[in-house]
Amino acid sequence: MSQASIRVGKITVTAVSDGILKTGLDVILGLTPEECARLAGCAYDAPIYLPVNSFLIDLAGKHVLVDAGSGSNMQPTLGKLPDNLRAIGVPPEAITTILLTHLHPDHANGLIDGDGNAIFPNAELIVHEQESRFYLERDANDGDSERVRRTLVASKLAVAPYRGRIRTIPDGEALPGISAVLQPGHTRGHTCWLLQSGRERLLIWGDIVHLPSVQVPRPDAALVYDVDPVMAPETRAQVFDWVARERLRVAGAHLPYPGFGTITRQGDGGAAFAYTASP
Repeated sequence: MSQASIRVGKITVTAVSDGILKTGLDVILGLTPEECARLAGCAYDAPIYLPVNSFLIDLAGKHVLVDAGSGSNMQPTLGKLPDNLRAIGVPPEAITTILLTHLHPDHANGLIDGDGNAIFPNAELIVHEQESRFYLERDANDGDSERVRRTLVASKLAVAPYRGRIRTIPDGEALPGISAVLQPGHTRGHTCWLLQSGRERLLIWGDIVHLPSVQVPRPDAALVYDVDPVMAPETRAQVFDWVARERLRVAGAHLPYPGFGTITRQGDGGAAFAYTASP
């Protein structure tokens, strides 16, 4: 399946799959291998398959996309977003705006094809100003790790054909009914996008969670991909508290497809939080 839709007031949000990312439990920091395996329900050395979801927003007849997928240079099970968009009648050329949660490769490499050309030639990119400062406005040699240096290079290449069509913003409204909410840690400018129409809301939270079976009951579990592995779990716990308290629906890039659900606080002495997928 490549798409599924929900309504947020007058806004339609459609999950569109970019594919599946193969990884392993060894990306988890702060838990023992035994605890990781117990929570994940598999052997510690077993492969883990993460969905990569983007979200198409129908906003007053405009086609707005949250995140651009992985492109063709990561894994053969990724890079399916353009074809899946075409399959639901929205070719990449019809996308008017791309809201980026952050600039990691599985969210931004899909901006370009293998030759470096724009896959979404008519789209404006919107990115939080802090994410732009960290990845787009620094030299690649400024990265404090090889992983960050690689992302500095890749992110600049990904946005290059959109030069002149990149808008950097602070927190607040980016488009009518859509606001940026900075939630740093996974990256410096990691951004959730809050949709509101009438009394209904949805938080598209990017990479607040990668492995829900592990990080929902243990929000303190960081990842090797976190730019700040101390701040990222703190941010996750704060977001969980917020969405649980306000009964705010969420949509996640790596939640089980289609990625819509809710977080609730548990009061039975077990895990502090639980995730429930929406139908």
